[in-house]
Amino acid sequence: MPRKGTQKVKTGCFTCKQRKVKCDETKPHCLRCTSHGRACGGYPAHLIGAYSWAELLSKQVVPAITDRRTTQEGRALEFYRSVVAPVFSGYSDGAFWSHLVVTASYQEPAVRHAVIAISSIYEQMVGEQAQHAHLFDSPRRRFAIGHYNRALQQLTKTDDEGVVLFVCVLFVCIEILQENKDAAIDHVRHGVVIFNNSKASSSVWARSQLLPMFIRLSIFPFFFGGTVDTFPGISEFDADLPGIHTALEASRFRLDLLVARCVRFIRSVDPYREWPLSHEPISETLRTEQQTLSVMLDEWLHSFSAFRTTNPPPNSDAEGLYMIMQMKGLVGKIWVSTCADRNEMAYDSLLVHFQEIVAMAGLAVKTENNRAANLDEPALKPKFIFEMGYLPLLYFVVIKCRDLPTRLAALEYMTALSFNRECLWDSVLMFSIAWRIIELEHCVDRRSFEAHGSYLDPAEYGPDTVLVPPEEMRIKDSKSIRDAEFRQNRYLQAAPHCKVTFLVWGPDGQSRMIDEWVEIRPPVPRGQQIYGLEPYEPTPERLPVIEDSIYAGSWDD
Repeated sequence: MPRKGTQKVKTGCFTCKQRKVKCDETKPHCLRCTSHGRACGGYPAHLIGAYSWAELLSKQVVPAITDRRTTQEGRALEFYRSVVAPVFSGYSDGAFWSHLVVTASYQEPAVRHAVIAISSIYEQMVGEQAQHAHLFDSPRRRFAIGHYNRALQQLTKTDDEGVVLFVCVLFVCIEILQENKDAAIDHVRHGVVIFNNSKASSSVWARSQLLPMFIRLSIFPFFFGGTVDTFPGISEFDADLPGIHTALEASRFRLDLLVARCVRFIRSVDPYREWPLSHEPISETLRTEQQTLSVMLDEWLHSFSAFRTTNPPPNSDAEGLYMIMQMKGLVGKIWVSTCADRNEMAYDSLLVHFQEIVAMAGLAVKTENNRAANLDEPALKPKFIFEMGYLPLLYFVVIKCRDLPTRLAALEYMTALSFNRECLWDSVLMFSIAWRIIELEHCVDRRSFEAHGSYLDPAEYGPDTVLVPPEEMRIKDSKSIRDAEFRQNRYLQAAPHCKVTFLVWGPDGQSRMIDEWVEIRPPVPRGQQIYGLEPYEPTPERLPVIEDSIYAGSWDD
């Protein structure tokens, strides 16, 4: 009769296993070894797939690389880890891209294939020969798309909604990198629907790690064709978000929720401003929502100002996040206050808020200059970040603030602070459209300003310059349609052109649309990645006196 034994345990430390004694499995070193003065040899690495998602997202697990890959796949994963992940988040918390995605790529095949696709597309995008990766058919692109398809296939094999949501973010990234806005919006819509209609909304790790991401992602579709009728909003999440440990995280989450709500409200009001309800009174429901949002934005700005005073940013990256958060709150305040007005003059009364945004951007430039000065060799700015940075915020100032010195300062800082691509926002395209709007509204010439070397010098203003244009000269709205190749080939232009539709005032006092081919030309190089600019400070005679401004004096905080 064979001897009855016990089941062999494979999870103990190396020392206990060698001594053939039972290990108590205390981490990181077992008590059985340390209490007897022995050196604990540690524990075997987990096999791929052995971690739960809760363990993966604990930010303490780094699995050993034990699976086999082709050389090309391994190179793509290493390129992602060392080059892509550190820059993807911009000024946001980089833990998602640098830790969670890297760790999950060792756990989930769908994540691994998606990361390989992201890495390969990004490497092609930043290459010298490919300004827009989606326009080029190359072995690397075919390799990337192949892994994207394999990630899609792997995703059909799981019913874990947390995994689906996690990979959904990566799919959004792949489509944004390729500038496939419709596909990117579809992936975001899919993720929002899952959050709204399934048990994923009650998962602690999905809510803590993915809900904030989807709240921020739910904003960009409204800038690229999405409407409140076609794109769902995330259901109200009034409870505290699990996983928030700091006042900064709580403040950012409240701001994200508030901004998402503001953007949906603004798009709900658009038909009353332009078409087809421009002759109808705005509903009381929308008026009430406007007042509610305005109060909530004021409260957030007050609380965040107090937070900044007691909790100064510990480093330049954190300072950038502080700046972007406060600028985002101010842009929301301006936009919500004016979105129901049917003329552009409403923005003039909020000049002080525009100037505060620009002043903060100037301080951000100074911070970047100081950081670059402390480096032996200043690092090149990455060409892409996954979420918005300074670009859309300063672009809003440029196109809606009609005070020429203020909008030119915003334009200068936009070029100094922005990345080439922020989500789907293209800095060169936005810079070119913004300059064309300035030319039309102020009767100035871009080339003469660029010849002088700065947009901040009033000496460049010509005799016909209009400092603050009247209503009939103002551009109400603009929409670009990328058709640059057609224009370039047809007219043999050296620079590409983009078809832009402007909404302007007609001779009959009614708004109408006109199309124009706008030259897409980047800023004139200044010889540095960050310009040597002094922080913009509006002169006292140009600063409106607003006695009860809640932001008075905040420039010197």
